[in-house]
Amino acid sequence: MNAARLRPAVQAWARRVGSSLQRGWRNLWPKSLQYQLLTRTLLILCGLLCLIGVFQYVLMSKFLYGNTAQTIRSQIWSMPQQMWSHPLFGRVPDGDAYGSPHFPASFTLPDATVSFIDTAGNYSVVNRPMDMDQTESPPIELPAQDYEAALAYHTRDRSYQVVTDAAGTRQLVVLVPVGPPDLPSGVVQVTMPVRSLQHMLVQQLLIFVVLAAVAVVAAVVTLLPTVRRTLVPLARVVHSASRVNAGNLDERVTVAGAQTEVATLAKSFNDMLDRLQQAFEAERAAKEKMRTFVADASHELRTPLTSIHGFLEVLLRGAAKQPEQLERALKSMLGESQRLTKLVQDLLTLARLDQTPGLLRAPCDLADILRDMQPQLALLAGEREVALELPASAAVLGDKDKLKQVVLNLFQNAVQHTSAETGRIAIVLRDEDTGIRLEVKDNGEGIPPDRMAHIFERFYRVDSARSRKHGGAGLGLSISQAIVQAHGGTIACESAVGEGTVFTVWLPKQASA
Repeated sequence: MNAARLRPAVQAWARRVGSSLQRGWRNLWPKSLQYQLLTRTLLILCGLLCLIGVFQYVLMSKFLYGNTAQTIRSQIWSMPQQMWSHPLFGRVPDGDAYGSPHFPASFTLPDATVSFIDTAGNYSVVNRPMDMDQTESPPIELPAQDYEAALAYHTRDRSYQVVTDAAGTRQLVVLVPVGPPDLPSGVVQVTMPVRSLQHMLVQQLLIFVVLAAVAVVAAVVTLLPTVRRTLVPLARVVHSASRVNAGNLDERVTVAGAQTEVATLAKSFNDMLDRLQQAFEAERAAKEKMRTFVADASHELRTPLTSIHGFLEVLLRGAAKQPEQLERALKSMLGESQRLTKLVQDLLTLARLDQTPGLLRAPCDLADILRDMQPQLALLAGEREVALELPASAAVLGDKDKLKQVVLNLFQNAVQHTSAETGRIAIVLRDEDTGIRLEVKDNGEGIPPDRMAHIFERFYRVDSARSRKHGGAGLGLSISQAIVQAHGGTIACESAVGEGTVFTVWLPKQASA
């Protein structure tokens, strides 16, 4: 029961310890890109050198063993073939075979043991090294099928074998068939220790290890400055990024001659800085615009409220008992309240157009709208001359009430800036291939060139005193611009001082819904 309760706690502890060790190992591993590139390159180099060393050892061992076996065959075949059929080779005891005069002294492998196996399978030792003890190192005898296979003439080039004898010594065994190809007299078996060959392999391996170590050291010495030089453009990017903050967005990265990846990174970084700078500038402009808007709106709202408050104080002081002053005060308060109501409605209209400029669009004829508005326009113009140039039809897809508001705003603006006696206002509508063009022209005093860039700004007045006298708050053109843009169109203004002003509205024939 206790063990069952302890098992979950032990498992949780083991998981925590494992996670801690893993995090510790990650923290110990340097995160420097330069260090990681260097170490990983060296690891790959060391792995390749080890692989080459293994292949070299295997190929060298095969080459030495095969070359030694071929040398043995050559020496055996260089001996007189009739000596292998001499009666002594099959009858002399092993003990009497040492230094047998019948075995040529030209055999140059003194540590090799030579045996002869005749066609009947009789095994006899022909030659032994003088320092070999026969009792401690008995001769190696292979299976009978190996000798039978060696007797076949086509297997006389059979490769070597490496066999471990009874004493645990590895021996190189070479079988050489002797005699005529069609009637071989037997098989000569040459056995020799591989100690000398292994010693040569070890020497070659040590030489390779030393050369590999020198190569690794040389790689470290050459790779370190190379990696540093290669990462210089990336270091510049990092240095530039560290100097960038919200108040220093003018920093740019220049990486002339950098690698393609670093150049792409630098370009992306610079593009990001451009977008951030534009966003910050747009945010600052929006804040400044909002501050100005709030200040202007507060000023416009304060004026009628102050007037109403003043008239109320006059009435409370006794003017309410005088019919003439009471009527005059009430009419003034009514005018100010109407102005205040219109200002609030205009502000709400702009707010809705800024947030969700959704319009009730439907097919409508702008020419018919202007014909229906002609009596209203004539009433607003007073004594001014009004001229309409309308085509038979001008179909658009839009909000009929909002389009009327645009026409009224532009027309009222023309009325305010033209003379009541000599003023002339012309409304020209053209059905063009690309869309519908509406022009509102007047012969007023015109707009100075230095003020043309601000006429569509909110609460902006070319002549503030005159606009306030007629009740304008400087929002009509801003509302008109917002409505036209919500329809996918454009609005522009051309003016000459002393000659007049032309407002041009372009609307697409089929505005997207």
